[in-house]
Amino acid sequence: MSGASAETWPSRPIKWIVPFPPGGGADALARMLSERLRAKLGQTVVLENKTGAGSNIGTEFVAKSAPDGYTFLINTDAIAIYPQLYANLRYDPFKDLAPVTFVASSPLLLAVHPSVPGKTVKEFIETAKREATKINFANPGQGSPHHLAFELLARTAGIDIGQANYRGGGPALNDVVAGHAQVGMFTYGAVRQFVQGGQLKPLALLTEKRSELAPDMPTVVEAGWPGVHVALRFVVMAPAGTPADITARLHAAIAEVSKEPDYLQQLRQAGFEAFVTSPSDTGALLRGESTRWAPILKSSGIRLD
Repeated sequence: MSGASAETWPSRPIKWIVPFPPGGGADALARMLSERLRAKLGQTVVLENKTGAGSNIGTEFVAKSAPDGYTFLINTDAIAIYPQLYANLRYDPFKDLAPVTFVASSPLLLAVHPSVPGKTVKEFIETAKREATKINFANPGQGSPHHLAFELLARTAGIDIGQANYRGGGPALNDVVAGHAQVGMFTYGAVRQFVQGGQLKPLALLTEKRSELAPDMPTVVEAGWPGVHVALRFVVMAPAGTPADITARLHAAIAEVSKEPDYLQQLRQAGFEAFVTSPSDTGALLRGESTRWAPILKSSGIRLD
Protein backbone atom coordinates (compact mmCIF):
# COMPACT_ATOMS: atom_id res chain seq x y z
CA MET A 1 0.00 0.00 0.00
CA SER A 2 1.56 3.27 -1.09
CA GLY A 3 -0.34 5.59 1.22
CA ALA A 4 -1.74 7.43 -1.80
CA SER A 5 -4.60 9.86 -1.30
CA ALA A 6 -6.70 12.08 -3.51
CA GLU A 7 -4.57 15.07 -2.50
CA THR A 8 -1.56 13.77 -4.43
CA TRP A 9 -3.31 11.34 -6.79
CA PRO A 10 -2.67 10.91 -9.64
CA SER A 11 1.04 11.65 -9.81
CA ARG A 12 1.72 9.26 -12.71
CA PRO A 13 -0.22 7.60 -15.56
CA ILE A 14 -3.23 5.46 -14.68
CA LYS A 15 -3.61 1.99 -16.17
CA TRP A 16 -7.10 1.02 -17.28
CA ILE A 17 -7.51 -2.69 -17.98
CA VAL A 18 -10.04 -3.69 -20.65
CA PRO A 19 -10.52 -7.49 -20.40
CA PHE A 20 -12.05 -7.71 -23.89
CA PRO A 21 -10.57 -7.42 -27.40
CA PRO A 22 -10.36 -4.02 -29.11
CA GLY A 23 -13.55 -2.90 -30.81
CA GLY A 24 -16.04 -4.12 -28.20
CA GLY A 25 -18.30 -2.04 -26.00
CA ALA A 26 -16.02 -1.83 -22.96
CA ASP A 27 -13.06 -0.95 -25.17
CA ALA A 28 -15.02 1.76 -26.99
CA LEU A 29 -16.22 3.32 -23.75
CA ALA A 30 -12.75 3.27 -22.21
CA ARG A 31 -11.36 5.04 -25.26
CA MET A 32 -14.10 7.67 -25.20
CA LEU A 33 -13.46 8.38 -21.54
CA SER A 34 -9.67 8.18 -21.41
CA GLU A 35 -8.86 11.45 -23.21
CA ARG A 36 -11.51 13.35 -21.31
CA LEU A 37 -10.31 11.95 -18.00
CA ARG A 38 -6.81 13.09 -18.83
CA ALA A 39 -8.12 16.65 -18.93
CA LYS A 40 -9.94 16.21 -15.62
CA LEU A 41 -7.17 14.39 -13.72
CA GLY A 42 -4.03 15.82 -15.27
CA GLN A 43 -2.56 12.42 -16.06
CA THR A 44 -2.66 10.03 -19.01
CA VAL A 45 -5.06 7.09 -18.80
CA VAL A 46 -3.32 4.18 -20.52
CA LEU A 47 -5.59 1.45 -21.89
CA GLU A 48 -4.46 -2.16 -21.92
CA ASN A 49 -6.51 -4.94 -23.50
CA LYS A 50 -5.77 -7.98 -21.35
CA THR A 51 -8.09 -10.56 -22.86
CA GLY A 52 -9.04 -14.22 -22.48
CA ALA A 53 -11.10 -16.65 -20.41
CA GLY A 54 -14.32 -14.72 -20.83
CA SER A 55 -12.73 -11.51 -19.46
CA ASN A 56 -11.37 -13.31 -16.39
CA ILE A 57 -7.67 -12.88 -17.23
CA GLY A 58 -7.86 -9.11 -17.21
CA THR A 59 -10.32 -8.99 -14.33
CA GLU A 60 -8.15 -11.26 -12.16
CA PHE A 61 -5.14 -9.09 -12.98
CA VAL A 62 -6.90 -6.04 -11.54
CA ALA A 63 -8.25 -8.00 -8.57
CA LYS A 64 -4.68 -8.94 -7.65
CA SER A 65 -3.08 -5.57 -8.42
CA ALA A 66 -1.81 -3.13 -5.80
CA PRO A 67 -4.66 -0.97 -4.46
CA ASP A 68 -2.75 2.25 -5.07
CA GLY A 69 -5.14 4.04 -7.41
CA TYR A 70 -3.18 3.35 -10.59
CA THR A 71 -4.95 0.24 -11.90
CA PHE A 72 -8.65 0.11 -12.77
CA LEU A 73 -10.98 -2.24 -14.63
CA ILE A 74 -13.86 -1.69 -16.99
CA ASN A 75 -16.17 -4.69 -17.37
CA THR A 76 -19.88 -5.37 -17.73
CA ASP A 77 -22.28 -5.99 -14.88
CA ALA A 78 -22.11 -9.68 -15.82
CA ILE A 79 -19.16 -9.73 -13.43
CA ALA A 80 -21.76 -10.00 -10.66
CA ILE A 81 -22.68 -13.54 -11.68
CA TYR A 82 -19.15 -14.81 -12.30
CA PRO A 83 -18.97 -16.65 -8.94
CA GLN A 84 -22.08 -18.64 -9.91
CA LEU A 85 -21.14 -19.01 -13.57
CA TYR A 86 -17.48 -20.07 -13.42
CA ALA A 87 -16.46 -23.24 -11.58
CA ASN A 88 -12.81 -22.26 -11.17
CA LEU A 89 -12.89 -18.53 -10.54
CA ARG A 90 -9.66 -17.44 -8.85
CA TYR A 91 -10.96 -14.19 -7.40
CA ASP A 92 -14.15 -12.89 -5.79
CA PRO A 93 -15.55 -9.80 -7.53
CA PHE A 94 -17.26 -8.73 -4.31
CA LYS A 95 -14.22 -9.18 -2.07
CA ASP A 96 -11.27 -8.52 -4.34
CA LEU A 97 -12.67 -5.57 -6.31
CA ALA A 98 -14.17 -2.27 -5.22
CA PRO A 99 -16.94 -0.58 -7.24
CA VAL A 100 -16.25 2.91 -8.57
CA THR A 101 -19.16 3.67 -10.90
CA PHE A 102 -21.24 2.50 -13.80
CA VAL A 103 -20.44 4.52 -16.89
CA ALA A 104 -23.01 3.56 -19.53
CA SER A 105 -25.65 1.06 -20.55
CA SER A 106 -26.36 -0.53 -23.90
CA PRO A 107 -29.97 -1.58 -24.58
CA LEU A 108 -30.58 -5.16 -25.65
CA LEU A 109 -32.89 -5.73 -28.60
CA LEU A 110 -34.87 -8.85 -29.44
CA ALA A 111 -34.71 -9.16 -33.22
CA VAL A 112 -35.59 -11.83 -35.76
CA HIS A 113 -34.89 -12.67 -39.37
CA PRO A 114 -37.51 -11.02 -41.63
CA SER A 115 -38.86 -14.47 -42.57
CA VAL A 116 -40.22 -14.98 -39.03
CA PRO A 117 -43.96 -14.11 -38.95
CA GLY A 118 -45.29 -11.21 -36.91
CA LYS A 119 -44.13 -7.75 -35.94
CA THR A 120 -44.44 -7.76 -32.15
CA VAL A 121 -42.93 -9.74 -29.31
CA LYS A 122 -46.36 -11.23 -28.53
CA GLU A 123 -46.69 -12.48 -32.10
CA PHE A 124 -43.18 -13.91 -31.91
CA ILE A 125 -44.05 -15.77 -28.68
CA GLU A 126 -47.13 -17.24 -30.34
CA THR A 127 -45.08 -18.34 -33.34
CA ALA A 128 -42.38 -19.82 -31.11
CA LYS A 129 -44.98 -21.87 -29.23
CA ARG A 130 -46.66 -23.01 -32.42
CA GLU A 131 -43.52 -23.69 -34.48
CA ALA A 132 -40.85 -24.36 -31.87
CA THR A 133 -38.87 -26.72 -34.09
CA LYS A 134 -38.52 -24.11 -36.83
CA ILE A 135 -36.96 -21.36 -34.72
CA ASN A 136 -33.48 -21.31 -33.22
CA PHE A 137 -31.95 -18.75 -30.89
CA ALA A 138 -28.45 -17.57 -31.84
CA ASN A 139 -26.63 -17.77 -28.51
CA PRO A 140 -23.47 -15.63 -28.61
CA GLY A 141 -22.04 -17.25 -25.49
CA GLN A 142 -23.16 -19.41 -22.57
CA GLY A 143 -23.97 -17.23 -19.60
CA SER A 144 -23.62 -13.99 -21.55
CA PRO A 145 -26.11 -11.18 -20.78
CA HIS A 146 -27.68 -11.81 -24.19
CA HIS A 147 -28.12 -15.50 -23.40
CA LEU A 148 -29.53 -14.85 -19.93
CA ALA A 149 -31.89 -12.20 -21.25
CA PHE A 150 -33.35 -14.67 -23.72
CA GLU A 151 -33.55 -17.37 -21.03
CA LEU A 152 -35.51 -14.96 -18.85
CA LEU A 153 -37.92 -14.14 -21.67
CA ALA A 154 -38.33 -17.79 -22.67
CA ARG A 155 -39.04 -18.94 -19.12
CA THR A 156 -41.42 -16.09 -18.39
CA ALA A 157 -43.33 -16.42 -21.66
CA GLY A 158 -43.27 -20.23 -21.68
CA ILE A 159 -41.41 -20.97 -24.90
CA ASP A 160 -38.85 -23.70 -25.54
CA ILE A 161 -36.91 -23.42 -28.78
CA GLY A 162 -33.55 -24.70 -29.97
CA GLN A 163 -30.28 -22.86 -29.60
CA ALA A 164 -27.35 -22.49 -31.95
CA ASN A 165 -24.19 -21.69 -30.00
CA TYR A 166 -21.59 -19.22 -31.25
CA ARG A 167 -18.31 -17.78 -30.08
CA GLY A 168 -19.24 -14.13 -29.81
CA GLY A 169 -21.91 -11.71 -30.90
CA GLY A 170 -20.49 -11.16 -34.41
CA PRO A 171 -20.98 -14.73 -35.68
CA ALA A 172 -24.40 -14.94 -34.00
CA LEU A 173 -25.51 -11.71 -35.66
CA ASN A 174 -24.22 -12.81 -39.06
CA ASP A 175 -26.20 -16.04 -38.92
CA VAL A 176 -29.47 -14.35 -37.96
CA VAL A 177 -29.00 -11.83 -40.77
CA ALA A 178 -28.36 -14.75 -43.13
CA GLY A 179 -31.36 -16.69 -41.83
CA HIS A 180 -29.36 -19.68 -40.53
CA ALA A 181 -30.73 -18.87 -37.07
CA GLN A 182 -34.02 -17.04 -36.66
CA VAL A 183 -33.85 -14.97 -33.48
CA GLY A 184 -31.18 -13.18 -31.50
CA MET A 185 -30.62 -10.84 -28.59
CA PHE A 186 -28.28 -8.02 -29.56
CA THR A 187 -27.06 -4.69 -28.29
CA TYR A 188 -29.00 -2.04 -30.14
CA GLY A 189 -25.90 -0.21 -31.28
CA ALA A 190 -24.50 -3.36 -32.90
CA VAL A 191 -27.58 -4.02 -35.03
CA ARG A 192 -29.01 -0.56 -35.67
CA GLN A 193 -27.74 -0.52 -39.27
CA PHE A 194 -29.24 -3.96 -39.97
CA VAL A 195 -32.59 -2.87 -38.54
CA GLN A 196 -32.56 0.32 -40.60
CA GLY A 197 -31.54 -1.67 -43.69
CA GLY A 198 -34.30 -4.24 -43.28
CA GLN A 199 -31.99 -7.23 -42.77
CA LEU A 200 -33.33 -7.69 -39.24
CA LYS A 201 -36.83 -7.22 -37.89
CA PRO A 202 -36.85 -5.57 -34.43
CA LEU A 203 -39.46 -6.76 -31.96
CA ALA A 204 -38.78 -5.09 -28.61
CA LEU A 205 -36.11 -3.66 -26.36
CA LEU A 206 -35.30 -5.29 -23.04
CA THR A 207 -35.14 -1.95 -21.21
CA GLU A 208 -37.49 -1.14 -18.31
CA LYS A 209 -38.74 1.92 -20.18
CA ARG A 210 -38.29 3.21 -23.71
CA SER A 211 -34.77 4.16 -24.66
CA GLU A 212 -33.72 7.61 -25.87
CA LEU A 213 -31.74 5.78 -28.56
CA ALA A 214 -34.92 4.39 -30.10
CA PRO A 215 -37.94 6.14 -28.56
CA ASP A 216 -40.36 4.54 -31.01
CA MET A 217 -39.21 1.03 -30.15
CA PRO A 218 -41.57 -0.83 -27.73
CA THR A 219 -40.30 -2.83 -24.77
CA VAL A 220 -40.97 -6.37 -23.60
CA VAL A 221 -42.28 -4.82 -20.37
CA GLU A 222 -44.92 -2.94 -22.38
CA ALA A 223 -45.89 -6.20 -24.07
CA GLY A 224 -47.03 -7.59 -20.72
CA TRP A 225 -43.96 -9.13 -19.06
CA PRO A 226 -42.96 -6.55 -16.42
CA GLY A 227 -40.11 -8.63 -15.00
CA VAL A 228 -38.37 -9.12 -18.33
CA HIS A 229 -35.88 -6.28 -18.52
CA VAL A 230 -32.14 -6.57 -18.94
CA ALA A 231 -29.60 -3.85 -19.74
CA LEU A 232 -25.96 -4.47 -20.54
CA ARG A 233 -24.21 -2.02 -18.21
CA PHE A 234 -20.53 -1.15 -18.03
CA VAL A 235 -18.82 -0.76 -14.68
CA VAL A 236 -15.48 0.63 -13.48
CA MET A 237 -13.86 -1.19 -10.55
CA ALA A 238 -10.64 -0.94 -8.57
CA PRO A 239 -8.62 -3.44 -6.54
CA ALA A 240 -10.17 -3.87 -3.09
CA GLY A 241 -8.45 -1.62 -0.60
CA THR A 242 -8.00 1.29 -2.99
CA PRO A 243 -8.46 4.44 -0.86
CA ALA A 244 -12.07 5.60 -0.90
CA ASP A 245 -11.08 9.21 -1.57
CA ILE A 246 -9.33 8.12 -4.77
CA THR A 247 -12.28 6.11 -6.05
CA ALA A 248 -14.53 9.04 -5.12
CA ARG A 249 -12.38 11.41 -7.14
CA LEU A 250 -12.38 9.12 -10.18
CA HIS A 251 -16.15 8.76 -9.86
CA ALA A 252 -16.53 12.54 -9.73
CA ALA A 253 -14.37 12.98 -12.82
CA ILE A 254 -16.42 10.42 -14.77
CA ALA A 255 -19.64 12.08 -13.60
CA GLU A 256 -18.37 15.44 -14.87
CA VAL A 257 -17.46 13.97 -18.26
CA SER A 258 -20.90 12.36 -18.48
CA LYS A 259 -22.54 15.79 -18.48
CA GLU A 260 -20.58 17.07 -21.47
CA PRO A 261 -22.84 17.39 -24.56
CA ASP A 262 -20.21 16.23 -27.05
CA TYR A 263 -19.48 13.11 -24.99
CA LEU A 264 -23.20 12.32 -24.67
CA GLN A 265 -23.57 12.70 -28.42
CA GLN A 266 -20.62 10.37 -28.98
CA LEU A 267 -22.22 7.82 -26.66
CA ARG A 268 -25.53 7.94 -28.53
CA GLN A 269 -23.82 7.54 -31.89
CA ALA A 270 -22.11 4.40 -30.57
CA GLY A 271 -25.35 2.98 -29.15
CA PHE A 272 -24.84 3.77 -25.46
CA GLU A 273 -26.73 5.75 -22.85
CA ALA A 274 -24.92 7.45 -19.98
CA PHE A 275 -25.48 5.69 -16.66
CA VAL A 276 -23.43 6.94 -13.72
CA THR A 277 -23.86 5.78 -10.13
CA SER A 278 -22.12 6.38 -6.81
CA PRO A 279 -19.67 3.73 -5.56
CA SER A 280 -22.17 2.52 -2.96
CA ASP A 281 -25.07 2.37 -5.44
CA THR A 282 -22.82 0.58 -7.93
CA GLY A 283 -22.04 -2.11 -5.36
CA ALA A 284 -25.71 -2.47 -4.45
CA LEU A 285 -26.73 -2.86 -8.09
CA LEU A 286 -24.09 -5.53 -8.66
CA ARG A 287 -25.27 -7.49 -5.62
CA GLY A 288 -28.82 -7.17 -6.86
CA GLU A 289 -27.81 -8.69 -10.20
CA SER A 290 -26.13 -11.58 -8.41
CA THR A 291 -29.29 -12.31 -6.45
CA ARG A 292 -31.57 -11.87 -9.45
CA TRP A 293 -29.79 -14.32 -11.73
CA ALA A 294 -28.85 -17.00 -9.20
CA PRO A 295 -32.12 -19.02 -9.58
CA ILE A 296 -31.93 -19.02 -13.39
CA LEU A 297 -28.28 -20.06 -13.42
CA LYS A 298 -28.96 -22.85 -10.95
CA SER A 299 -32.09 -24.22 -12.58
CA SER A 300 -30.66 -24.04 -16.10
CA GLY A 301 -27.40 -25.67 -15.12
CA ILE A 302 -25.36 -23.02 -16.93
CA ARG A 303 -21.79 -23.47 -15.66
CA LEU A 304 -18.41 -22.72 -17.24
CA ASP A 305 -14.90 -23.93 -16.43
